[in-house]
Amino acid sequence: MKARTTMRDVARQAGVSLQSVSNVLNGRNSQMSEETRKRILASIQELGYQPDSQARGLRSQRTNTVAFLTIDPATRFLADPFHVAILSGMVDVLRERDYAMFVQGLEPDSAGLAFQRLAHQRRFDGAVVHLSGPKESRAQHIEQLERSGCPFVLVQERPSASTASCVLADDHGGAATAVSLLLARGHQRIGFLATARSWPAVDARKAGYEQALRAVGNRKPDVWNVEHESIEGARTVMEDVLARVPSITAFLCANDVLAVGALQAAKQLGRVVPSNVAIVGFNDFEFARYVDPPLTTVSLPAYEMGRRSADMLLEFFEDGKFSTQEVLFPATLVERGTA
Repeated sequence: MKARTTMRDVARQAGVSLQSVSNVLNGRNSQMSEETRKRILASIQELGYQPDSQARGLRSQRTNTVAFLTIDPATRFLADPFHVAILSGMVDVLRERDYAMFVQGLEPDSAGLAFQRLAHQRRFDGAVVHLSGPKESRAQHIEQLERSGCPFVLVQERPSASTASCVLADDHGGAATAVSLLLARGHQRIGFLATARSWPAVDARKAGYEQALRAVGNRKPDVWNVEHESIEGARTVMEDVLARVPSITAFLCANDVLAVGALQAAKQLGRVVPSNVAIVGFNDFEFARYVDPPLTTVSLPAYEMGRRSADMLLEFFEDGKFSTQEVLFPATLVERGTA
């Protein structure tokens, strides 16, 4: 039995994006050349593409809404630079396809019931999901989403369901590269400044840091948790660590926010950066290049991760399946002035 021709087949033959095919089908031709429009129409005719009537009926029942769901106890979770970048990438894709966005930040204590309710209410067609908390709790939330049948894309964590996919960054490798840089600069004792709350990405960064230390003689890791994930919280922890453990001359921080707090603490105690203490951040947030000295950090393409997450959901809506279960983005060390 011949497989039904899909919009993706048309896009592939015409050498254009799914969005361009959708634009032609919906009469949105103002932003493409006449040559492109004609090529798409020719491919539609050659392939005999016709939207499936059943699929169209299903589409008419859709909300045309994609959700971003996160478990984050922070009161200003939407101000988190990583969330801002992910959401920006998603929005840029979704508005091209006339989709709206539903954003929900869930409290850890009530997240279980909230996930059940949101998934079964079907207030959205699919979701991009970024979880924090203990690994066991995250697994329960993922299972609830799987049971609902709602397609979803996990950020920084691998699922195991046909209705799920994920976007990841190489946090483990990025952390190992940062430690290698610090070792090459002569630092004998390197600390890790972590978030007290567990995030999959931070767990991977910590694991990469520990593995890199073991690779050069089983050196003991020095890990400190920042209870209040903020510049002020990191500064308080770092002032205490630098005063008590002066033999630590370098720090890898779980993110750039913590790294700025570490930098401020070093200055407060009269430690010259990077001569007396080196600091490496993670994420390469916009502000990283503007602190003094500019922050050496591991860069992640968070905006591109957001775009790809939205693209993957739209692919699922069109084809009824994900074309890939996992997309891995690189993590790149950016050397500036703090290490």
